[in-house]
Amino acid sequence: MAQIKCVLFDIGGVLVDWHMSWITKEISDRFEISEQKIIDAFDKYLNQLDSGKIEEPHFWKLVADYADSSLLQNNSEPLWNTYFRKNAKPNQKIKDLSTTLKNNGSAIGIISNIEKVTHDVVEDWNMLEHFEHKFMSYQIGYSKPDSRIYQHVIKQLSFDESEMLFIDDKISNAESAQQCGISSIQFTGLDDLKSSLEKFNLKV
Repeated sequence: MAQIKCVLFDIGGVLVDWHMSWITKEISDRFEISEQKIIDAFDKYLNQLDSGKIEEPHFWKLVADYADSSLLQNNSEPLWNTYFRKNAKPNQKIKDLSTTLKNNGSAIGIISNIEKVTHDVVEDWNMLEHFEHKFMSYQIGYSKPDSRIYQHVIKQLSFDESEMLFIDDKISNAESAQQCGISSIQFTGLDDLKSSLEKFNLKV
């Protein structure tokens, strides 16, 4: 096994305590739409928002059309900002762990499915300033688990893919990274993450 020289973190679900079900529930309750319809619409259109192909107002129009909701169709509020700020919380312990890895000699970076509004909120929280490499889906044009986002990362970094390690809470994203030659860990909690990192001979 190659020595890991660069550790890459997901944001939502790892560096930030956030679950997509929180916003689907909020939208369902507020706009009186079946949550399953919201989930189905997200499955259909969220990739376009995350990859920067559409802006947030267009995304919500698509969701409203899919759900046949005139209430949501007429909304002009930036809902991602509202509900992400309300529900998401920075995970300071994971930030501290990433800082420890950096202090111990590892390069650290981000690979995140994220749109501009959420990215700006996380920047406001000062969660990302110490990361050397930042790969945001809306800036790249691809989102996880599309292998093209990992290929982009591999091309941009000076490390061999065998020297990279990616941490994500979604198994599909972790598996896709592995298929591109990047070692991965599915994040389930701090203690398990520390144990997994130690198996890669990374001191935390």
